[in-house]
Amino acid sequence: MNLFRSSVYAGLAMLMLATASSTCEWTYPIWIPRSASADPLYRFRKGGEAGYIDHTGKVVMPPSVSWAGGNEFHDGLLEIGVFDGVYVDTTGKKVIDKGFYRGWDFSEGLAVAMEKDGGKWGYINTKGEFAISPRFDSSPMDYVWPFEGGFAKIEVAGKFGYIDHTGEFVVQPRFLDGDFFHDGMARVIIEGPCAYSRIPVESPCPDFGVVPKGTNTQESLPACKYTFIDPSGNIISGQRFDYALPFAKGLAPVRIGKSWGYIDKKGVMTIAPRFDSASSFSDGLGLVSEKGIFGYIDRTGAYVIEPQFKRAENFAEGRAVVGEMDSGFLYIDHSGKQAIPGKFALASPFFKGLAHIKVLSGDSRDKNIHVGAFAYIDSTGKIIFSYKQ
Repeated sequence: MNLFRSSVYAGLAMLMLATASSTCEWTYPIWIPRSASADPLYRFRKGGEAGYIDHTGKVVMPPSVSWAGGNEFHDGLLEIGVFDGVYVDTTGKKVIDKGFYRGWDFSEGLAVAMEKDGGKWGYINTKGEFAISPRFDSSPMDYVWPFEGGFAKIEVAGKFGYIDHTGEFVVQPRFLDGDFFHDGMARVIIEGPCAYSRIPVESPCPDFGVVPKGTNTQESLPACKYTFIDPSGNIISGQRFDYALPFAKGLAPVRIGKSWGYIDKKGVMTIAPRFDSASSFSDGLGLVSEKGIFGYIDRTGAYVIEPQFKRAENFAEGRAVVGEMDSGFLYIDHSGKQAIPGKFALASPFFKGLAHIKVLSGDSRDKNIHVGAFAYIDSTGKIIFSYKQ
């Protein structure tokens, strides 16, 4: 579970795909990095191949690699195989091709890799050398994940723990489930057996199961409860939550019953549960909903932008996407006013100065999310780069 990281950069595109397609998939027509640590190189598509531009709109890599998934540059390198551990630099030149059986995107200077089928997982550096020797098993009860927030989560015999950049466990594997560290805290499940089900903002595809793994699923199991740990593995409090999302700027959204509120790093409820949904704070504001309508609150829980949107995304770099598939999407500022002229058939959050949009044509092509005119724009709406697909 939790094979992919959810973030402000991925949420909207995934939700739009879930709306526009009857097939569940992790790919999306407008490119949005899945990690905030991705390099500021932006993907565009020509047929079945992808190329990349820089923040000025200059093509730094012509379309030459397969268009699939959410491929992004990290530490100047792009993994171009099907997780085969083949990496190119920004010119498209292969710089790591050592015959790895598996190799993932770089994160914090390291990438998960396996030398051969049936081997053990380790972590390579940007030279393709193992900085953390292959030592972690791969099985239905053992697995590894990329580094995030200074640590990588590791599953050992069905229990989750965390290693640092030396490869040593700083939190021993003892949790039934664990998430990545965000803002110095990681979500965990401690008690079981129980059943979990991820909400759409974390997974556009059905994601559910039981912990511990191997539990008899014919039995009626209670829903899993969540809490958080710090980097030493200390549990923040004795309270458990019906659901929880990552910490950001000292606060985390949690659900009690059907209502969402926010806790601080001591587990104290600082914004009382009263929302139908809530997201991690971003750009100083929290996206919440009541009765299916979205608005934005500050850290006291007061509305800065009153609920008025049927669909909305977190703020990023002073802009947030709101709207819906039928009428189009637009960008608002922190006052709730439209910040960029016009509407778009699709629109991504801003990432390091640019956002990816699909032009609203006003005809049947708007319904086909993979075909039409696309562009990258800056925060004023100026087109930096455009192409057709």
